Amino acid sequence: MRVVGLTPRRADGGRRDVVAAWIRNRWETDHPEWPLHEGHHNDGPFNRSEAINRAAAAAGEWDVAIITDSDSFVGPEQLAQAVALAARTGQITFAYDSFRYLNRQGSKQIMAGYLGDWFPFVEWTLTGTCSSMVVVPRSLWDQTQGFDPGFVGWGMEDVGFSLACQALGGGMQRVPGSVWHLFHPPSTDNHHESPHYKANVDRMNRYRECDYDPEKMAALLSELR
Repeated sequence: MRVVGLTPRRADGGRRDVVAAWIRNRWETDHPEWPLHEGHHNDGPFNRSEAINRAAAAAGEWDVAIITDSDSFVGPEQLAQAVALAARTGQITFAYDSFRYLNRQGSKQIMAGYLGDWFPFVEWTLTGTCSSMVVVPRSLWDQTQGFDPGFVGWGMEDVGFSLACQALGGGMQRVPGSVWHLFHPPSTDNHHESPHYKANVDRMNRYRECDYDPEKMAALLSELR
């Protein structure tokens, strides 16, 4: 079984690049058998979908892909469990059930090698999210045609992909544990009043309106692509 990592990227010449380099080094240490492929999108508003699709194409033939953001990570056993679960069930699998955003100081200490308790560094926690560390089998990726590049700018492309995968794959899986997000300054374009974000919400709602019906979802994907 060939497993690959897919990372969407846009270099910034600053903190994001430092974090991305640390994440890559950790990945190559924890998972030397799983090549990590970057997909870049450098023109106009960042299109995360297009970047992920480019990484998937660059990876060539693969059986299971891990869509891993360049600022987040999970424990190696946790990720291995998610890969095995996705391969066995054929369903989209999230390699965590809690998203934990680390503050600036905590991120700095962890990147410097701190092995103590990380929870005091957590600025906020979310449950039920569908990004950061997502595992998908190739058959399901092909059915959904990858990520929808019609989501432009920040937000909702991950929800659209999750809904499509759940409809066509018959559900989803989660592995217990945390995904840790390292601090970096947010983009000034990432806010709920952005015209791109509002358009993305409207597009995502079309996925939601399929109500997990595989025939409706397949028809929507055919129309949108």
